[in-house]
Amino acid sequence: CFFDTPGLMIGHRGYPYKNDVKLRVESAWKYVDQYDLLIVLFDVHRHLAMPDRRVIKLIKFLGEKSQPEQKRILCMNKVDLVDDKKDLLKVAKEFEDLPGYERYFMVSGLRGSGVKDLIQYLMEQAVRRLWEEEHTVMTEELMKSTSLEVVREKMLNHIHQEIPYVIEHRLMDWKELRDGSLRVEQHFITPKPSQRQILVGKNGSKIGRIGLEANEELRSIFKRDVHLILQVRVDRKRGA
Repeated sequence: CFFDTPGLMIGHRGYPYKNDVKLRVESAWKYVDQYDLLIVLFDVHRHLAMPDRRVIKLIKFLGEKSQPEQKRILCMNKVDLVDDKKDLLKVAKEFEDLPGYERYFMVSGLRGSGVKDLIQYLMEQAVRRLWEEEHTVMTEELMKSTSLEVVREKMLNHIHQEIPYVIEHRLMDWKELRDGSLRVEQHFITPKPSQRQILVGKNGSKIGRIGLEANEELRSIFKRDVHLILQVRVDRKRGA
């Protein structure tokens, strides 16, 4: 079983946000110790082009919190974007002495480079056990979580820079209608009116595109009609 958590976040001091408004991030931190193996995946090209000390702090923090029964590995993605491969060796050297990690992998998710080695390692570590839940049944809580992740993924595809990371994303309403379809209402809450305008786009074009793409994917996942409603509003406390 693979569990893909939301991106983990830490403050400038190198520790998780205690009052992080993003419930999905809180959930990721809460359950991160429950898995047999943890893959810490990060963008090595971005790390070389725009170094962020928080990345190092996060990786160190996870290493220091290592569990005796859990293996942890570092996975450096997007190596295909690095022109000088000597830079990859520099990054490997930078991370090789960090605590808590068994080994590291360099991969390109787009090109497939290094992925075979990673899969082979994961297969060697796999433990056979009974299903904890019936694998053909999708619970309502899982469906709600999936709906949030799908919408957020589409938002990230259309909104770049730092804006997505200051936006609060909430599930406001979830109803199964008489015809078996789902009504799903989600809100994006931005700190500033200017950020709201960027997300909404001209005449609602951007949020409309996000909604259409997310709705189509949710229909495919849930095998039923989905009525997805997205709203973007400004946080009155911060945006007034």
